[in-house]
Amino acid sequence: MTFEQLTRARGLHLQQHVDVTAQAEWLACRVADQLRKAITEKGFARMALSGGRSPQAFLRQLAGQSLDWSRIGLTLVDERWVDQHSADSNAALLRDALAEHWTQLHWLPLYRGISPAADAEQVSAALQAWLPFDVVVLGMGVDGHCASLFADDPQLAQWLDPDAAPLCVPVAANAQRLPRLSLTPRALVNAGLQLLAISGEDKRATVQQALTGVGGLPVAALLQPSLTISYSPAG
Repeated sequence: MTFEQLTRARGLHLQQHVDVTAQAEWLACRVADQLRKAITEKGFARMALSGGRSPQAFLRQLAGQSLDWSRIGLTLVDERWVDQHSADSNAALLRDALAEHWTQLHWLPLYRGISPAADAEQVSAALQAWLPFDVVVLGMGVDGHCASLFADDPQLAQWLDPDAAPLCVPVAANAQRLPRLSLTPRALVNAGLQLLAISGEDKRATVQQALTGVGGLPVAALLQPSLTISYSPAG
């Protein structure tokens, strides 16, 4: 089956773009529309965004959207366990990209500076009042990790349980990565708008592998009906 056929068979939506610029513009408009809808219906909106370099074009476009930012709550899908002033901080990336709106936003940080386990417990408790999110924007690594849920983590199966897992978990460091905090599918899959933004043929191939059920890739747990995959060919 082709990539398009596999997404349809799983009940997913696929939005394809000519390049990453068009993708960033579409993502920003789609997210802004959903936020406005939530604010109109409830008086507020809550969203969880991804960090890293890939979302920066989208974040710049989102910053230019006309929104009542004072009614928007923002948190991260995952975070390295580092202070917000660190170059490795996803919070710092969001703060810089949305600088003109930052003081208006209601910010829920993942990093609290106690310990990864204690921070995850505090975030899980705080998220109870935020769920379900109105918007979740996910990214994915070429290895199939999503948020900070990695295939080599011995606790992965427990964390992917949408009924039993905590909302936020501490991810141990290893030789390749710093300790992290990650939201789990239980916190992410019921959002009003769920987007997975990928670019490049290598990531498309990874998602296609996950759709076939081969390899036990973490992203497979998030490929649920109502998710929209936003894909551009240029990485």
